Amino acid sequence: MKTAAKPKGHLVDLLFTLALFCVFAASSFFVVLIGANVYRSTVRGMNHNFNVRTSLSYVCEKVRQNDTAGAVRLDTLDSISALVLTQDYDGTAYETWIYPYNGSLMELFTQKGNAIDPSGGNPIMDVPSFTMEQLNGHLYRFSVTDEYGKTVSQMVHPRCA
Repeated sequence: MKTAAKPKGHLVDLLFTLALFCVFAASSFFVVLIGANVYRSTVRGMNHNFNVRTSLSYVCEKVRQNDTAGAVRLDTLDSISALVLTQDYDGTAYETWIYPYNGSLMELFTQKGNAIDPSGGNPIMDVPSFTMEQLNGHLYRFSVTDEYGKTVSQMVHPRCA
């Protein structure tokens, strides 16, 4: 008795299936690679935006919190422009100094009249360049320049000025 012959697979069918699998694998790899690059640039942009906007918001909110007559002024600390906020606690005057130092926005809280050193402050956050200026009267402009050269500014005017 003769057995039925099995149909022979064609080499072309195998090559087509293998080529289709390779195209699918390569496409999947490129989609994952593109997605990773998009994610990386999104995270970089979010971190950059956070540092720039948060530093400006922080300083402006500190000015608003200390919005009393004569409590807000700009001064210099070792030739560094600094925002000085004066508060009174139990009859003793204290000052909060906010200033840029070595790539960070720093804050230093001390009793008024104490000698202070810029390195003694607490770093709040990293900012490449932070500038403070008093435009006219009591209008203050705070600006941050990021590592790409883009400058973002915010102005604040204390009401009790």
